[in-house]
Amino acid sequence: MIAIVLAAAGLTAMVDWWSVATRNHRVETVAKPLVMIWLIIAALIIDADPTSARPWIVAGLVAGLAGDIFLLPNVDRFLAGLGAFLVGHVLYIGGLIQIRDGWELFIIGAVAGVALLSVIGRPIVLAVRGTSYFIPVTVYIGAVGALVVVGIATGRWVLAAGAVSFALSDALLGSDRFVTPAPNHRVYVHVLYQLGQAGLVIGLSATFA
Repeated sequence: MIAIVLAAAGLTAMVDWWSVATRNHRVETVAKPLVMIWLIIAALIIDADPTSARPWIVAGLVAGLAGDIFLLPNVDRFLAGLGAFLVGHVLYIGGLIQIRDGWELFIIGAVAGVALLSVIGRPIVLAVRGTSYFIPVTVYIGAVGALVVVGIATGRWVLAAGAVSFALSDALLGSDRFVTPAPNHRVYVHVLYQLGQAGLVIGLSATFA
């Protein structure tokens, strides 16, 4: 059953990528949220280990679904979307902390998180300095870094890859909006974002550690 649901999520994601590439907003309005709905179903039925991490990940996905809707081109509520994804990151962190695999990996994750933020986060923070976006964007970037840290600290490569992919998606989105506008980045944003979300779901199972 889980394979069918994940396959449905993958096929829907490809439809979403096509809709973004062709700027078909009508299809995107349906496809992008539907990917998250499939992933929520997957998280509910996957063999989670430990099971205590599941509610956190499911709640994070629901927050992500809300964020997706806020950021749809025909809605474009950026701060509301940012807030929803911030809540989602905090929930993901709460779930992944329960899977962490020793302090050594936590230290490695911290080094990777700092390195990642210094490269992709700093230009965005500098671009929004002195604006009303400074505090929410800075807090959000901090949460992204924390997600990378705990993702790597789990010792599960799928979770680590999912967290990093999510961070790269956020970096492209932030760069496009605040640093150097590049509308063609939207396809890459969606691909990295949905692969990241899928990694956080699939990595719930120790089978994919």
